[in-house]
Amino acid sequence: MTATISPRDNAQRAYRSRLLFKLIIAFGAASLAANILFMSLPADYPVEEPYGFGQLVILLQAGVTLLQIPVHILAIVFFLQWFRRAYYNLWKIGRRPDHTDGWAVGSWFIPVLNLFRPYSIMKEIWYDTGATTSAATDSRTVLRWWWVAYLVHVFGNSMANTAMKKAETMPQLLGAMPFSVFSDVADIASAALSILVIGYVHQAEQHWQGRAQLQSLGGPAPEPISLLPTEEEHYG
Repeated sequence: MTATISPRDNAQRAYRSRLLFKLIIAFGAASLAANILFMSLPADYPVEEPYGFGQLVILLQAGVTLLQIPVHILAIVFFLQWFRRAYYNLWKIGRRPDHTDGWAVGSWFIPVLNLFRPYSIMKEIWYDTGATTSAATDSRTVLRWWWVAYLVHVFGNSMANTAMKKAETMPQLLGAMPFSVFSDVADIASAALSILVIGYVHQAEQHWQGRAQLQSLGGPAPEPISLLPTEEEHYG
């Protein structure tokens, strides 16, 4: 029987990534609520000198945005650490991935290539670890929706930022707000599907680790170490 090499532990990275994505969902919901409340303000509201309820809404928007920045940065760092380790583990379980684990990270930062290469790498992780057997629904559907949600989130965030930068007056801000609402919804959906995908891959990696441990327990006993002197030690 061929021995199974245990993949390197990826549990902590999976835990941190999922935790940060949960925080993204929480702050995304808060941002969504703040943006919807802002849309309820009248078109002649003086944003330069806010007062009353509108002032609270604007403060809420600013506070949530400030908190979202470090959370998103940490989520990216932790996810890429998890993603790289998951791809590296394919070698440990005897698979032959198409790229190096360093390329698994680098592919996210190369324009145009980052529109499809990270998805193909995730498919390798998904199918080669056996995460497809853990998914409660059609595996291709899970991965496709995960990637579609991510791309929609990226483009939606770009449109929202562009619209908000151009907006100066209250009517312009109200006109740009639907883009921000759409971006918040896409952000929440992308984070939720990322949690799902990481969870399935983590379960598959745990299965491989347990399988390797069982095989090591039932494996042959190690060769005894001789304590007698060798010929070289006799005559050397």
